[in-house]
Amino acid sequence: MERRLLALSLTLLTFLFAAAATAETMPLSQVQKGMRGYGVTVFEGNRLDKFDVEILGVLHNIGPGQNLILAKVDSPVIQRAGVIAGMSGSPIYIDGKVIGALAWSWQFEKEPVAGITPIEEMLKIADLGASTSSAVIAATPRISASEFVSAIANQKEAEVFEKLESGFASASPASTMSGVRPIAVPLSMSSFAPDTISRFSKYFDAMGFVAVPSGSTTAGASSSLSKAEFHAGDAVGAVLLNGDFNVAATGTVTFIDGNRVYAFGHPFLDMGEVSFPMAKSEIIAVMPSLASSFKFANTGAIVGSFRQDRSTGIMGMVGDKADMIPIDLTVEGSGPVKAYHVNIIRHSMLSPLILAMAADSVVANAQRAAGERTVVMDSEIKLKGFDESIRLREGWAGAQARQAIPAYLALVAGYVMSNEFRVADIESIKIHLRHDDDLKIAKLLEASIEPPANGRITPGDTVKVRTVLKPFRGEPFVESFDLKIPDNQTPGSAYLLVGSGSLANQIDFSLVPPDPRTLEQVIAVLERLRPSTDLTVGLYSSAEGAVTAGVYLPNLPPSMHAVVSADSSNGAQASVKYHAAQHLARPLGYIVDGAVKIDLDIKPNI
Repeated sequence: MERRLLALSLTLLTFLFAAAATAETMPLSQVQKGMRGYGVTVFEGNRLDKFDVEILGVLHNIGPGQNLILAKVDSPVIQRAGVIAGMSGSPIYIDGKVIGALAWSWQFEKEPVAGITPIEEMLKIADLGASTSSAVIAATPRISASEFVSAIANQKEAEVFEKLESGFASASPASTMSGVRPIAVPLSMSSFAPDTISRFSKYFDAMGFVAVPSGSTTAGASSSLSKAEFHAGDAVGAVLLNGDFNVAATGTVTFIDGNRVYAFGHPFLDMGEVSFPMAKSEIIAVMPSLASSFKFANTGAIVGSFRQDRSTGIMGMVGDKADMIPIDLTVEGSGPVKAYHVNIIRHSMLSPLILAMAADSVVANAQRAAGERTVVMDSEIKLKGFDESIRLREGWAGAQARQAIPAYLALVAGYVMSNEFRVADIESIKIHLRHDDDLKIAKLLEASIEPPANGRITPGDTVKVRTVLKPFRGEPFVESFDLKIPDNQTPGSAYLLVGSGSLANQIDFSLVPPDPRTLEQVIAVLERLRPSTDLTVGLYSSAEGAVTAGVYLPNLPPSMHAVVSADSSNGAQASVKYHAAQHLARPLGYIVDGAVKIDLDIKPNI
């Protein structure tokens, strides 16, 4: 008896593979109410499983250029779990011909009724070229220079990050069909700290994903996963992140045409032309849930890339390679140095979000759950076409480090990648974190100057600035600066502002607001940032200047200032009344707290 059952199972699997390899398509015009057929998907491992399908009818023109086949689906697994997240793309057959992909469902349905995207609509994806007006790209929130520097200077990275990501999630493509929604897609995440998944799942849930923990079989993939070819009904993963951490959206292959792979039957995020790695996947189990049943999946070997993300599905090419951003993260602390390497997709909003997730988990693994801490970060961002890397340093103390570091990195990446001038191709990112379990804050107690022997401060003189700082639970120490008054300094009132780099950011960006007009000027804004671990001294005085066409013009003569102010060809002008004529900075390894203002009277040279 067992041999007969085994023979029957092998015969069924052989039939399913043969059908998947040679299946013809059935046009929508031939689909009629009452027809019966079957669908194919994977409920466990890599085995193709059948489920029964009964056609209920066809909804014509339910959306712009979209039709929908209604069907009732049934199998022992579906009876327990309903329509399952991860079944998106399951091919549906009538008389051995493919009619479309299981792709749509209704919330709180009492019976497993689903919507099928007609196969002829899916196959049109191959005829579509690059798109510059996809719904998501057009709706992607762009962070302006003023918003960016305000968030960094006022240490509100987490708040602005939350606003931007919530805006992106709400801009995700909604169905044009009333009441129907895409079958949820499991977003398999492996190697992440549990609270990282909890923290970031809300963003993915709003996009129509179900965030679930998973494993990765890339390193030791089974023989069935290591083969590049797909069959209709196979599990497939759209990879967003791989390496020491992995994130992949799991769906089902609908149709194979040469090296073209059609899947999902509904949009991933409706981004038009994309470049995401396409991977084999292995289904571990189905989790029945009253909220949304889903498949647990391991992501396997990458065998190609997805090239199109459209309203009727996604299309990939076997053998293609997606261009991803390599990221190296190194953590140095009380224990041995830990190094992580990941690759993330290129997209102006998804890339910063995925980068933030990886950084959040790295920070979580490096620090204790409670207590004081200090984290100093050095980062290097290399852009294609630029000789010099963007180098940034920042530090955080206390509990805020866990939230601030991922948000900071996400804001920097988002600011660069979403700029309005031209594509900023990030070649690589390197991040180094130094973690300390102690609270390393130094409070600025006093600051004073030693004027020249004659008591007069004139242009060209050097003034010694003496500061006293006290670390948290430590002994006070002295830091001194030799500040040269510029030779062209205008005599009159001026002042020195002594404090942290973050304070200098607040003052300098408020006095000389950023207004970039090119990608080079976008990067120049980043180069103006100073870290809170720097002790800075700035010499400020009144000046008649202006920011025009993204360029700061200091000390303009009255006649030139009038000409610049009247010129509207370069957009809005920003008048500058004060600016920093001189700046000195010294890294301390502490978060500098406090500020001191010292008034000066610059005398004319005699």
